[in-house]
Amino acid sequence: MPGTRTESNTSSSHRTASRADTAALDEIIDQLKEDHRRVKKAFREFEKMDQQDESACEALVQRTISELEIHAELEEDLFYPAIRSALSDEGLIDEAEVEHMTFHVLIDQLKKMEPSDDRYSATFTVLGEYIKHHVKEEEGEIFTGIGRARMNWRSLRDDMQQLRQQRMSEHGLAPADAAEGEGQNPSSSDAPH
Repeated sequence: MPGTRTESNTSSSHRTASRADTAALDEIIDQLKEDHRRVKKAFREFEKMDQQDESACEALVQRTISELEIHAELEEDLFYPAIRSALSDEGLIDEAEVEHMTFHVLIDQLKKMEPSDDRYSATFTVLGEYIKHHVKEEEGEIFTGIGRARMNWRSLRDDMQQLRQQRMSEHGLAPADAAEGEGQNPSSSDAPH
């Protein structure tokens, strides 16, 4: 029965590919969740900081902005377009994209401010509140809504990892900086201002 062997091999390779794609999806979601944890931690750290220590505040804000910009680009350019059709409610992606537009407005405002500006702290705090809301919806609705979608998650994961590395380098962030949230030199010429 040669046909049976071929069907068995095809079925086996389909299961292997399916497992590999499931693992890739898990990696994508884990990395995005790690980004979320890291920036939420930065907002908590900011709340505890002495606001008179302008250079420490600015360093934290600049690092967080860089991480948010990288994360947003990964989602806007790769993740959201790839998953839009996989969700039963495409409106979730529309909402997420509008929330991202709001983040960009606040980030642009922060880039034009100095830590001594009256609204610097308030702007960063409001950005944090928007981020917390966005993360709750994204993790609670979007991530859970794509769990059974059949896609080439490995290709998406690879594209996201490549873009992440490229943007981290451009922003002056090393992988350890992103993982630990430490060590960025905010005065670097590559750091956003």
